[in-house]
Amino acid sequence: MENFHELADGKSWAARVLTTDFCPSANRFVYWLKEPVGWFVLATAISVMIGLYFAPIGWTLAAALTSVIAVGMVWPAIAVRAVTCSLKPKDQHVHEDDPCELKFSVRNWLPMPLWGLSVEGFLDRSCKEVDTEKIPTVALAFVRALTKCTYRFSIQPDFRGCYPDGSATLTCSFPFGIWTAKRNLEDITPITVWPKLFPITGQAVLQGRNPAEMGEGERSGRSGNFIGIRDYRNGDGLRDVNWVATARYGELVVTERSAPQSCSVEVIVDVGTFENREELANRIRVAASILANLHQSAIPLTVRIGRQVIHAMQGRNGFVQMMDALARVPAEGYGEQQPETPVLNRLSITISSNQDGDIVVCAADPEANQRLSQHHMHRLISGEQDLALQLLTLWPEVRDANLVA
Repeated sequence: MENFHELADGKSWAARVLTTDFCPSANRFVYWLKEPVGWFVLATAISVMIGLYFAPIGWTLAAALTSVIAVGMVWPAIAVRAVTCSLKPKDQHVHEDDPCELKFSVRNWLPMPLWGLSVEGFLDRSCKEVDTEKIPTVALAFVRALTKCTYRFSIQPDFRGCYPDGSATLTCSFPFGIWTAKRNLEDITPITVWPKLFPITGQAVLQGRNPAEMGEGERSGRSGNFIGIRDYRNGDGLRDVNWVATARYGELVVTERSAPQSCSVEVIVDVGTFENREELANRIRVAASILANLHQSAIPLTVRIGRQVIHAMQGRNGFVQMMDALARVPAEGYGEQQPETPVLNRLSITISSNQDGDIVVCAADPEANQRLSQHHMHRLISGEQDLALQLLTLWPEVRDANLVA
């Protein structure tokens, strides 16, 4: 089948013919020409033919090219095998766009310095570009002879994932750059890049039957909104006595207040196939921000990411559990999967997208009053606008407070 590159409208047929791959099955026979050394080998063969059939100068050119090829291939191979390297991050978990400090140690066993060492395949993925070219994570210009050097530097990974996601390799193409020698790095500490978190003001108005320290609730307690008054009972504190009502009725009357309650929330994150990896990355960042806000409020969470179900633990371990699961989502999603259907009669938050690529956050609370607006929340987050500003006032009560102010 013929493969055509995309051309702008109005291009001539000659341009289309010149950019058409008529024999894609034969490409594997010319892949060696992608390396500069392939062209040097081809030039050497032509020089030998010139020396055999035309002029002796061809032998001189062939000898010179052979020397360049030998030095350009042998020296990089020696350089990558004559050193012992280790690459370790300071922190094993870091968020996107946060500085990450790496420590790269190199031990040179040769009695002569080395040049042009670099590390590829570690923290080299990007959110906006497909990984067609390997971008070196570490590049050293010079390593002294018979020494052990330690280099510390800081980078800012911009895409989630567990790194290295393949084989991290030590490479060298010095001195001519015609061929790159590679060797896998064995002493390397992996690092997990979590999605970027955006702050969310306040907390969701979620009610349940489990006692909590924060949030809304209707059960009786000693802190919260005023519910009413009742007769004094043994065990009530003096601070709860309503002295105005006591003077009116002639007997002790106490103030009854509400106490916060929590409920189990099911969060569903749609991670299907996406042509644009940046859209999926923004959706996962929104999901991570919402999960972090809910987890900070000590709300029991059940997270569904594709076919994976996570029952988040309390405390730091639960936060790490959710962030690791989001970081392991592939760059293009899990494939053609439909988002899970929320369980009936259970509070759920679904994070998906519409046809325009905007992020949609839907929250349904079946236990809330059907007449209240908090029973169902539908929030549209535009991918073209600043996510931080939109998530700052995600919850309805925060937006209402801003309107009143």
